[in-house]
Amino acid sequence: MPHLGLLSILPPVLALALALWKKKIIPALIVGGLAAAFLLAVSKWAFVVDYLERVIKVSGDRGNLQLILFGVLVGGLIKLMEASGGFKGMIALLESLNIRTKRPVFLLTWAIGLLMILENYSNIMVNGTTVGSLYDKIGVPRAKLAYFLHSISINWVATIVFNSWGAFYMTLLAGQEVADPFGVVVSAMPMNFYCLISLIVIILTMVFDWNLGPMKKYTRVGGHLSVVEGQSATGSGSSFTPGHASPVTSLLVIVPVIVLVATMLIALVVTGGGSMLKGDGTAAVFYAVLAAILILAVMVQFRPKSERPPIEKSVYGGIGDFMEVGILLALALTLGSLCKEMGTGHYIAGLASGNVPTFMMPLIFFFVSCLISFATGTSYGTFSIMVPLAVPVAQAMNIPLPLMFAACVSGGVFGDNTSPFSDTSVITAIAAETGVVEHVEAQLPYALISASIAGVLFVVAGLLMV
Repeated sequence: MPHLGLLSILPPVLALALALWKKKIIPALIVGGLAAAFLLAVSKWAFVVDYLERVIKVSGDRGNLQLILFGVLVGGLIKLMEASGGFKGMIALLESLNIRTKRPVFLLTWAIGLLMILENYSNIMVNGTTVGSLYDKIGVPRAKLAYFLHSISINWVATIVFNSWGAFYMTLLAGQEVADPFGVVVSAMPMNFYCLISLIVIILTMVFDWNLGPMKKYTRVGGHLSVVEGQSATGSGSSFTPGHASPVTSLLVIVPVIVLVATMLIALVVTGGGSMLKGDGTAAVFYAVLAAILILAVMVQFRPKSERPPIEKSVYGGIGDFMEVGILLALALTLGSLCKEMGTGHYIAGLASGNVPTFMMPLIFFFVSCLISFATGTSYGTFSIMVPLAVPVAQAMNIPLPLMFAACVSGGVFGDNTSPFSDTSVITAIAAETGVVEHVEAQLPYALISASIAGVLFVVAGLLMV
């Protein structure tokens, strides 16, 4: 395939350098996209217009638009759950269980983490608010609670297909003209080694009470070490406080989640002509979030008037909160489209061919993704840069695409878990009532063990599958 030679890697490298320098992914994607548009423009004076036209064209594609809309509508769904008291109801329901010993507390931590599949922020905050005081009572330090909250929420949510993460995955793959993005994502998740191994490490840590590295110090100290900027989980502006909600209101979370999952599965079967794996994943997630919002809106109408939030205002507010996700999707798709036109991935594949063993490529992409995500603190930003490179490299070097995609996802999540720049690190520290630095320091040894095992597995998978 033709490419621009060394110039073809300039835009993504520029975007990466800016992201590492400024820790801001959206400006980095814009600069990288503008650089690519300049290189491809017939008239260099009009390259900015060319770039804007491409953003509009890419965003207006039917599949891309459905996924972008899903990415922002899920914010509306979550906001309506919150405003209607659904999250408070979840907390009231779980607190009513009156759990006081280690094993049930750990099981409760897992149960909340596994249930809150839509989005990681609400997962962390609801979990932390619910079980925080229980960890104090059973003598488990907040640093370990923070580790559990962060790794369970992110690493579990990152393996789910029918949520905002799954939509983001499919959008990036569709932008590279992958014929079956849903099938690739489904096939990739069992090879998302870092996420899966880290979840196993959490189970072993709970069972055997592992205290590695700095965690030993925090275990001896116990209790609260520090609080982020003087804030606590209930005083940080979060609305996930227990209040006086009834456990019955937890249905305002449980029912919409069931509806979302069921609608997506049904839509996959219908659009796939009876075969779920042949279904249209982009359409399925879009229909699913619309159905979930509709059902929740109906349920809210049956609440007492004094407890009924303004539905439209709540949904619009949630959409506004998630607008950054939509912008990120559009810009990432545009840069990916430009890199494809420049032949960036094929140029990289040509450089690697004969110089790097093919079976090592998944490990290399995993390692580079780890570095980028740790330095920038963003998994989505890492995916946006690495996936448009991984797809053509996989195609040119005959490497199974799900394996290469899983390497990018695993590496991206590693940085989300371990970087002090990660927004989820800050959210976790607030929810667990500890400091960001303490949390990152305590979690890092467990993450490094998981990443090391994942690296070995990517080598083994490369040997067996390439």
